[in-house]
Amino acid sequence: MNEASSRKKTINFLSRLAIASAFTLTLLSFAAAPDLRGETPPDQIKAAGAIPLTTELLDKMDKFIKNMSTDEAAKAELAAIGKDPSITPETWGSVISAKCPKAVEIFKASGLTPDEFSKGIFAIMAVGMSDDLAKSEDKAVKANADFVAANKSRADATFGGFMTLGEPGPSSSPATP
Repeated sequence: MNEASSRKKTINFLSRLAIASAFTLTLLSFAAAPDLRGETPPDQIKAAGAIPLTTELLDKMDKFIKNMSTDEAAKAELAAIGKDPSITPETWGSVISAKCPKAVEIFKASGLTPDEFSKGIFAIMAVGMSDDLAKSEDKAVKANADFVAANKSRADATFGGFMTLGEPGPSSSPATP
């Protein structure tokens, strides 16, 4: 194996690891807090209602994921910022906008902003972590919980596509609805 090939495999692995680590920590915080407090944490509720989830938004997110999965330079940008432990769900979009010009080009071509994508991904994740949100008195949260329930396989495919962006090859693309 040549040195360039080895380096590329290491970058891909680190990219997947960084993304998976960030989301695992977020998932664990969402999952653990309700058990400890008996209620859905406010940050999870906020994330669940941050943007209206629609099929149009999922279409744009899927387009971004598909285009991103074929652009190694843009994936490298995301991998580099994925190593920054100070990035939060609230700052993810603005950090991408400021530090990832190649990824921003793909966002623009997909018809969405990094902030919209971030809010969509975190809304899908937040709703998926709590059955209580389907009964929320917050209309935006309830609407998103209902949307994810009605479009579960599609929302799961979009989220899964995002989580696999660091993987090489065609498996990086989200499943078609």
